[in-house]
Amino acid sequence: MVSNVLEDLSVYFQDELPLDHEPSLDHWAKIIAEGEMEDGGTNWDYEYERAWMSLDAEYNYSYV
Repeated sequence: MVSNVLEDLSVYFQDELPLDHEPSLDHWAKIIAEGEMEDGGTNWDYEYERAWMSLDAEYNYSYV
């Protein structure tokens, strides 16, 4: 009985996204911006945009 339930669950979750994914670039940009603010930055939006552009460029060109 238990094995049938587990088999049914594996079929249900077959098309779901895996839970072991990497954090998004947005997540890392926020962390970097917060770190820059702790190090003396004065504008969080500026630091976030700068971090986002850097991460995006690195992501786009690191797999070429």
